[in-house]
Amino acid sequence: MSHHNVIIDNVCYSYPDGKKALNGVNFEIYHGESVAVVGSNGAGKSTLLLSMVGILFPDSGEIRIGNVPLDKKTLPSIRQRIGFTFQNPDHQLFSTTVYDDVAFGPRNYKLSENEVKKRVERALEIVGASHLSDRQTYKLSGGEKRSVSIACVLSMEPDILLMDEPSSNLDPKSRRRLINILKEFKHTKIIATHDLDMVLDVCERTIVIGEGRVLADGKSDEILRNEELLDRCGLEKPFVLQGCPVCSKYKQMT
Repeated sequence: MSHHNVIIDNVCYSYPDGKKALNGVNFEIYHGESVAVVGSNGAGKSTLLLSMVGILFPDSGEIRIGNVPLDKKTLPSIRQRIGFTFQNPDHQLFSTTVYDDVAFGPRNYKLSENEVKKRVERALEIVGASHLSDRQTYKLSGGEKRSVSIACVLSMEPDILLMDEPSSNLDPKSRRRLINILKEFKHTKIIATHDLDMVLDVCERTIVIGEGRVLADGKSDEILRNEELLDRCGLEKPFVLQGCPVCSKYKQMT
């Protein structure tokens, strides 16, 4: 499964109040691609990601991971290949300690406790949170919770990484660490975000969502330089493309 494509085929979804969140979304993502999903608030980005991981199921259309349609029967096996971070890390962290939260996924795979320990330590080290291992999760700051939620996903060693606003609540140093982590993750990445500067750093391809539809799909550098498109979708050019000397200097340094 790890070398198959992610296919979104005419997917529609409406909220219980009847409002359409996804209205015929179509695209294909190939193995190893790094893809940003961008759009204004309410465009359908989070709903799309939640549908791709089987938390929501489309009203119509189909999602396929490789040749496997995502449904209630195939969901357990597909979730073993997909790691997902929620927009709000409080929706993901529920154990007493950080260690137990990061260990939850590997333990659910029935791995040996020795292997679980290795994965937890490695994941926490990658996100710079080894010192938080014994901390109680509810006492963490917003940025610390974000880092731990990413560690929870990395500990499962997924083939496909889905992330909803991963850079929110991160300080500049933690954000740069996240960008470096994403650059080193060699498998498929699908990232819903408003952080368009991060998109330029991490994602070669960008899909623009608006009113539940795909409005544009192409190379990130071309999409994010299209001021007319961005303005129509309630977005602004990344700071680094606005001619800001501070941003340009910072990008050269990093």
